[in-house]
Amino acid sequence: MDHLVSNLLSMTRTRIAIRSQPRRKTQPSGTDFAIRNDILRALLNSEYKHLDPKLEQVDLKLGEIIYQADQRIDHVYFPETAVVAMIDTVEGGGTVEVGIIGHEGMVGINIFLGCLVTPDRAIVQISGSAMRMKTNDLRKELRFGSPLQRLLLRYTQALLAVISQSVACSQHHSVAQRLARWLLTMHDHAESDEFEMPHKSIAAMLGTRREGVSEAAAKFQAAGLITYSRARIHILDEVGLKKNSCECYRFIRQQFDGLLSDVPRFLSGKSRNSRHRSR
Repeated sequence: MDHLVSNLLSMTRTRIAIRSQPRRKTQPSGTDFAIRNDILRALLNSEYKHLDPKLEQVDLKLGEIIYQADQRIDHVYFPETAVVAMIDTVEGGGTVEVGIIGHEGMVGINIFLGCLVTPDRAIVQISGSAMRMKTNDLRKELRFGSPLQRLLLRYTQALLAVISQSVACSQHHSVAQRLARWLLTMHDHAESDEFEMPHKSIAAMLGTRREGVSEAAAKFQAAGLITYSRARIHILDEVGLKKNSCECYRFIRQQFDGLLSDVPRFLSGKSRNSRHRSR
């Protein structure tokens, strides 16, 4: 458990985005994992070494489609510096983002739930690295009670809550509120004040018209919250964006912050109820 606690403490420190040449595989040294995916980093050194031969580090490019809707899932991805959006398509061709996955999670969670196909498209929103594993290898690892299984169980709980909130957000909040929430979320994942995204792509994420995104972005720019030029977004005032965002941003942050704090308890097999009863 000391190894788990030390790993989790290092995960909660301020991250510095380091873009380096990708390697096929990143080997841990002791308990100081070079790998940057939170789920994999939370594993004990011995557990990670067990998984290591089944992992491959890959580059994901902006706009790359990892999965098409209703496609069989051959690989799952543990993002490191890459960010992937899950996109749902409705009748008539409309789209809406139902989840954004970065270093905190795994793309292809349907495999963990027992499915072989995904109902959504998975599109890379920020280029970067990810660790890839064959789905057959993951399914073999999901033996009852394994550390990876417990980590993915807790992550799935958080992700489902975020997806539910994202759907509600798309139905009940204004374009400006949703844009502010999306900008803040991407800002968190990018670990940088700047990232690239054209209005057309943002509109597809938010499930709205491009004109609505352009109008809201222009207001944010006039208010000094962002600058936006040739699809390059620069966040100037994070506090100001939070004031313009709906409550969904805070909810999403709470889910993933809670995920990190819960990891030692999940890996130890202890529950909140048992902890309270022991007091």
